[in-house]
Amino acid sequence: MNLPNKISIFRICCMPVMVAMFLAPIPMGIGYFAALFVYIVGSFSDTVDGIIARKYNLITDFGKFIDQIADKVLSTAGLILVTFSFAIPWTWLSIITLIIIISRDIIISGVRQVAAKNGTVIAADKIGKLKSVVLDTGVGILLFYVGLCSVFKNGEKTIFAGNTTIEFISYIGISLVCLGTLLALISCVNYIVKSSSILKSDKSENEKNSQND
Repeated sequence: MNLPNKISIFRICCMPVMVAMFLAPIPMGIGYFAALFVYIVGSFSDTVDGIIARKYNLITDFGKFIDQIADKVLSTAGLILVTFSFAIPWTWLSIITLIIIISRDIIISGVRQVAAKNGTVIAADKIGKLKSVVLDTGVGILLFYVGLCSVFKNGEKTIFAGNTTIEFISYIGISLVCLGTLLALISCVNYIVKSSSILKSDKSENEKNSQND
């Protein structure tokens, strides 16, 4: 268990802390901003563990696997929180992006399992890494927006007091999440195309075993 892997595990541990802070009944948006802080720390750790792994040649198959899991757990949890807070506009759009991202992750996980069965560990590609950066940024902005909404609260209804800047922040976050979702779809296709030879190899092996049986 080297340092980059420990940092990846730390990022996974950030998820329940972030959720707890977000859902805790803390007034004046403090809980939301605390959740945002945990999210930022967790997301930044993704850059740190990558730098350390490459600089000191600590890249391992387990590291490639756990790093991808850590990224998905943190960003997906953050997106779920902001989506079902119902504070952001166009909640339906956020729900659609959430469904697409989760479906994409399921497909990619299936491809990786087939590859792992054949002794190959598929690391994140450049498009997937760019997707993570864009999506993480978008979710972070939306977490910040939800925190601002709680500050401008009147009873149970959120108001903005004519502050179009706050609304503009939400639009930036949603736009980045949508862009991240598009990159996720492109990355998914890229993974499948690159892994087609592995999938074909697994299929041929299964057919051969069936014939032998």
